[in-house]
Amino acid sequence: MGDATLIRLEDVHFGYRSHAVFSGLTMDIPEGEITAIMGPSGTGKTTLLELVTGQRKADRGRVRIHDRDLGSLSRSELYRLRREMGLLFQDGALFSDLSVYENVAFPLREHTRLSNTLIHHLVLMKLEAVGLRGAASLHPSELSGGMARRVALARSIVLDPLMMFYDEPLVGLDPIAMGIILRLIVHLNQTLGITSVIVTHDVKEVLKIADHGYILSEGRVVARGRPSELAQSRDPWVRQFLDGSPDGPVPFNYPARDFAQDLFSAGVAT
Repeated sequence: MGDATLIRLEDVHFGYRSHAVFSGLTMDIPEGEITAIMGPSGTGKTTLLELVTGQRKADRGRVRIHDRDLGSLSRSELYRLRREMGLLFQDGALFSDLSVYENVAFPLREHTRLSNTLIHHLVLMKLEAVGLRGAASLHPSELSGGMARRVALARSIVLDPLMMFYDEPLVGLDPIAMGIILRLIVHLNQTLGITSVIVTHDVKEVLKIADHGYILSEGRVVARGRPSELAQSRDPWVRQFLDGSPDGPVPFNYPARDFAQDLFSAGVAT
């Protein structure tokens, strides 16, 4: 683990109406490293990103970044903090009516007063970093899935964030595109000196590049450690998730009453 903690979640509770997502979640994300947050579908991984980026507030507990409590920040303070963040959405979220160049330029035009010349230089630099400077004039409809994800990555780093958040960055990509995105994550983390947090189901691929990882289930941390430590774990939660076993602590069957009782009951459950 890194010496300095950039993001800290302290006894975080959060839920939607009667459904509890987190009940006392505690987690430290070290500065300057790549942290993978993994777990079954519906365990709150994307919600966790929303909490640490200030899109949602914890019901109880604290989310701290640079020792600043997000729950106590004013709207303007939160916006300033978000300037330090980059977020890569699952689908890239590119503007379909804008060119690749204008998609990447958009945050600069919205959040800075830089000259067009300087914006031009910065956009081309970021596109060069993801290998797509030659695609600057194309539109999202002309891009493959992997190219669109790389354009979205260029846009997310154009303001030189201190931390990057990736929400399922490998979903829907072929093996070559996956390899490119993974290489870019490592390259950007090293060259820009940023902190990267990856929410993912792609365990085997992401653990190749992560410095350490967390596995969540039922709203809590069931395991944490470096990839080698997680791979050697005999914990049944960890083994089921890493091995892709269909049954285990996360059951195959949704809770139901006795099968025979259902078969021979007078009515059909709805």
